[in-house]
Amino acid sequence: MLLCNSCGAVFGRAGVTDIVDQAIIDRAFGTYELTSKLNASELARSRDKIKRYLDTLISAGQDDPNQLTEYARAYLKEMHEGPDPRFTGC
Repeated sequence: MLLCNSCGAVFGRAGVTDIVDQAIIDRAFGTYELTSKLNASELARSRDKIKRYLDTLISAGQDDPNQLTEYARAYLKEMHEGPDPRFTGC
C-alpha cells in the first residue's frame, strides 16, 4: 500500500498514479529549493528525471512515500551539486 501524505489517498502497488509521484516530487523540491535556485528549464528536466527515477523505484517494490521522498531529494542534490565527496560509490 502507498499513502499519499498530501491528499491521504491510499493506492495499491499497481494503482500508483502520477498524482502520488507529483506529491513526492513536490515535497523533494520544496526542501531543495530553499538552498538552490533552478531556472525553469533545469526545473523541468529535473522533474522529468526524478519522475523516471521514482517510477523505477516503485516498479522495484519501494512503496514508502517518505523513503521515496528522501531518495528523490538525494537524487536531486546529486544532480545539481555532484556526488558527496565523502563516499566513493564502492
